[in-house]
Amino acid sequence: MPLHCPRCKKNIDKAKVDEIDAQLMNAYHNDALRRGLCPVCMTPLIDTEKKVDQ
Repeated sequence: MPLHCPRCKKNIDKAKVDEIDAQLMNAYHNDALRRGLCPVCMTPLIDTEKKVDQ
């Protein structure tokens, strides 16, 4: 299941997070994924695997 950005309406595959994070750090010095933020708009990412307590 992916990580989801509610503002950008984009998903990031959890299996590729480390690879994408490394690319962002090398190219742009952007550590947003490490902090759980969307690298485009800096909105907190939602883990779609987590269950919501009711």
